Amino acid sequence: MKLRTKTWLAVTAATGLALGGFSPALAAGNAGPTEHTDMGVTGDAVMDHLQKISDISTSHADEGFRALGTPGYEESVEYVEQTLEATGAFDVERQAFEVDDQTFGEVAVSVDGEEVEVTPASYTEGTEEPLTDLSVALPVDDDYSDLAGGQLGCEASDFDDSAEGALVLVARGTCSFGEKTQAATDAGAAAVILYNNDTSAPDEALNATLGERVENGAPTVGVSYNVGNDLLTKIDGASEDEPLLADFTLETEYTTSTTWNVVAETKAGDHDNVQMFGAHLDGVREGPGVNDNGSGSAALLASAEALAKQPTEADNAIRFGWWAAEEVGLVGSTHYVESLGDAELSKVKSYMNFDMIGSDNYIVGTLDSDGSDVPIPDGVNVPEGSAELEKIFTDYFADNDQPNVGTDFSGRSDYQAFIDNGIPASGLFSGADGTKTEQEAEWFGGTVGDKHDTNYHQPTDTIENVNQESLDIFAPAIGYSVHTLAYDLSDAPDPTDPPTTPPTETPTKTPTDDPTQTPGERSLSINPTTIDQADFVGEKGVQVTAAGCTPDTTATMTVEPQNGEIEKFEQAATADADSVAKFGVRGLDESKAATYVGQYDVTVDCDGGDPLSGSFEVLAEDGDGPGAGDGGGDLPRTGNEALPLVISAGALMALGVIMTMGARRRKA
Repeated sequence: MKLRTKTWLAVTAATGLALGGFSPALAAGNAGPTEHTDMGVTGDAVMDHLQKISDISTSHADEGFRALGTPGYEESVEYVEQTLEATGAFDVERQAFEVDDQTFGEVAVSVDGEEVEVTPASYTEGTEEPLTDLSVALPVDDDYSDLAGGQLGCEASDFDDSAEGALVLVARGTCSFGEKTQAATDAGAAAVILYNNDTSAPDEALNATLGERVENGAPTVGVSYNVGNDLLTKIDGASEDEPLLADFTLETEYTTSTTWNVVAETKAGDHDNVQMFGAHLDGVREGPGVNDNGSGSAALLASAEALAKQPTEADNAIRFGWWAAEEVGLVGSTHYVESLGDAELSKVKSYMNFDMIGSDNYIVGTLDSDGSDVPIPDGVNVPEGSAELEKIFTDYFADNDQPNVGTDFSGRSDYQAFIDNGIPASGLFSGADGTKTEQEAEWFGGTVGDKHDTNYHQPTDTIENVNQESLDIFAPAIGYSVHTLAYDLSDAPDPTDPPTTPPTETPTKTPTDDPTQTPGERSLSINPTTIDQADFVGEKGVQVTAAGCTPDTTATMTVEPQNGEIEKFEQAATADADSVAKFGVRGLDESKAATYVGQYDVTVDCDGGDPLSGSFEVLAEDGDGPGAGDGGGDLPRTGNEALPLVISAGALMALGVIMTMGARRRKA
């Protein structure tokens, strides 16, 4: 299936004036899209927002870029809010919460007199003073080659008396890092080294997070697989008479920072059927974090803007989330999910996560929620429906002949809190510290053996090092997924279908001898030409019909208010097979009915001849003229009861709102 991108006009309503556009399909029941599209979301649209986020980050380089608790993060929150509010299509909320922030001083570990390259775990406790001459111990396990069993240190019983007052070495796997530190602490350990179990990336540092502070916990650091394996060999080779000794120093300080998630939900759509999309907005202090994760955040903004411009309202409510404090342990997304009561949580039907989509040595990765490419790790919950979400992306890529690979569905990003609470999830990922394979290079280009993002958590994670080709692939895929979850497709009309009701044997009205209008004759009908202000903001309105337009071409109506209260605006509609284009105008804000009083000049420009012009007038309650007091009569029912301008509950909108045309609301 080839994707078709549609472009639609929007209207600025300075005092709550709105337009309702009609086409035969809309007039016949406000039918929605018959196929899903990428909504015109492009890599360039993402790059526009990414440049703004980059500028914010680099302007605060001396203050920690966009990390937790920095002015750069707060400014990026404000940018996201302003962008969303400008669309007029979302209710935007800033969710404040407090986070323990952590900074490190000296971190130094040596074993048997040799320095060990370590990375302090997030949320670890520190040493009050340097620990010296610690014995080095292992959990109780008969086979350390399997990276399993007791060496994982998930329970205090995995240790014996040798752990008391010792530095213990524990393998990654099965249980969380926090559980490992808690078990070692309960066994009396003085400090903990966690080592990576990824034999495919043996030199990859282990950036562990304990998730939260472990009360009186043993100070904890992480090391690579190779470092951990070397230590294991030394410990096994040490004699009982001369055990290995270690020195361990870890200085850390905790402060409390207030930070914010930004959550935006469409005003339209079923709010009991929420489809959610998220990306973390914070970065690390080491660099501007343009790919990680300015790229995912920018893609959400571009998709939100595109959704706001769609010609029909979403069937399902779409909720976007920009998460804080991801880099210190998925804190923002976890806080958000935990803040939802059971009733609100049950309304969230899906979650899509976008964490890095512009890696310089990129892959096109889907979160492999069906486990077809990468086995699901032990202990990871995969809610029912997650595989169907991944299929949205894999089907899209298949339709566009784009190779893609499944990536580890491990819960190591902001979707973890959602799947832990039974919400199906998937997402996209261009790669971080994994290594590019020959197969990946054949599919996506790039350098075999290098990391997918060679700038990951580095000062070089800049706008210059974002891969535009990667953005061009991911951006429309994200837009497509938003459209897919926002809209229920309508059946395309089949011209061969018989009429729903058999025609009568005789016409309902005797035809006139002469046609009332020569086919194709250009004319403009405005009905009524005068209307009471109360009816203008009620369920009545002004209907504009342009005849003589070339079928299936776009007609544009321009309305120029003459009362000095309302700005000029435009609306587009498609001429039907009878050469007719239909438009509608009504006021949205009943409380400002008096501001609508005055004359409105109307011009319709369409293929087939010169522009058509006319006018109508909104009268004050006590005004004179044929429309005063009775609203100019009922609007005509020209073949369909849906033609009067019945606008949905979004009618009473704030000043300056930008609305999409042809608003609709359908029951599923």
